[in-house]
Formats: sequence, structure tokens, C-alpha cells
Amino acid sequence: MMNTIIEENHISFKELEQKIFNYVCELAREITQIILESYDNELASARDRTKYRDKGKRSTTIKTVYGEVEYQRRVYQAIHEDGRKAYVHLLDKAMQMDKIGLILTNLAEKIALTVTGN
Repeated sequence: MMNTIIEENHISFKELEQKIFNYVCELAREITQIILESYDNELASARDRTKYRDKGKRSTTIKTVYGEVEYQRRVYQAIHEDGRKAYVHLLDKAMQMDKIGLILTNLAEKIALTVTGN
């Protein structure tokens, strides 16, 4: 990254700032993906297999304050006491990922603050 910036001639501070920001956001998205997928693997190993039947991984995307993060998570089939089937993501429950659609609450709060000027 630094060699690329140094090799460019006459880069402005604004351009430098944007390049660094983009690089850090990209790194944050990659780290988030790795953490989420690793934690999902741990949850899969430790789950109650009599309650949660692994139905495989599905791709999903969440919008964060540093951009969209695409990752794989498992979906599980659970049976309610009345016999109804339900599909759950243990990762979402464990991480308390309150989402409004595919936008995480933290991002939604930042958008609301920006719009309202607070």
C-alpha cells in the first residue's frame, strides 16, 4: 500500500486520506468476515445436535459502518414443541446481531444521526 502511494506523483493529502480510509475499511471488512465465519464454526461444533440440525451454509451480506461484509453462515432447522419447523442462525443469536433488513443497528443509528443533524 505505502509503496503504491509513494510511487504516485504529486498526491494530495485528500487523495492520501481517501486511500488510507479505503484500505482500512477493506481490512476491517476482511477481519469481520474471518471473525464471523470462525465463530460460526465454533458454534456449529458446540451446538446441541438434538435441537439444531445443520442445513448447510448460506451466503449473506451485512452493511456496516465500514462497508458491506459478505460472509457464510450456517442455517439450522429446529423443531418447536408443537412440531413446527423453524430455521435459525445461531451466529445471529450469539452475536446479538440486531438487524433492520441487512443494515446493522449501529449503522442505522449513524444514518439516523446524520439525517437528523444530531
